[in-house]
Amino acid sequence: MRNVIQVVREALLTNFRELDQWFEKDTALLNFKPERDQWSIREVLEHITLTNYFLLLIINKSTRRALDRKRTGHTVAVPADYEEKFAQIDVIGSKSFGWVRPEHMEPNGLQNLSEIKALLKQQYAQCMYNVSLLKNGEGMLVFTNMSVNQLGKLDIYQYIYFLTKHIERHIRQMQRLEKQFEDSAVLI
Repeated sequence: MRNVIQVVREALLTNFRELDQWFEKDTALLNFKPERDQWSIREVLEHITLTNYFLLLIINKSTRRALDRKRTGHTVAVPADYEEKFAQIDVIGSKSFGWVRPEHMEPNGLQNLSEIKALLKQQYAQCMYNVSLLKNGEGMLVFTNMSVNQLGKLDIYQYIYFLTKHIERHIRQMQRLEKQFEDSAVLI
């Protein structure tokens, strides 16, 4: 169990640290759009905060329920396919599946970068706090359905891990945008 918690913590640390570095990039890069219908890096960062917000609503509620269940004597049982579910979640970090995101997770471009950065820091802290509250396996006491890529029921650790893989997916997107930006500068 400690291994799972450590994997989730490391994924949070690594991906949020990587996100933080994007705020140091040049403004022209952050606002670059190779096509009109594509997002800029700034919009990708805003989308991440929106998605995290909705995922954290579920994670926070589930954490409270898990702690209540622990207090009332529920015991933690590790399902036989537990590790397999993490492998299924790993796919989220790539572009190898299709999913139509809800409209409320679309960036509107109204938040400035300092607001986005502050939100990401707050969301990171909230994730780490939840993990610290669930240090003895309590995160396995509550399952919530995840429709993305037909993942099905995820416990709280898996849900937080999903959040990190969503970030990872968009870090790759921002890296591609940066490459396109650099390539477009060479052509000029």
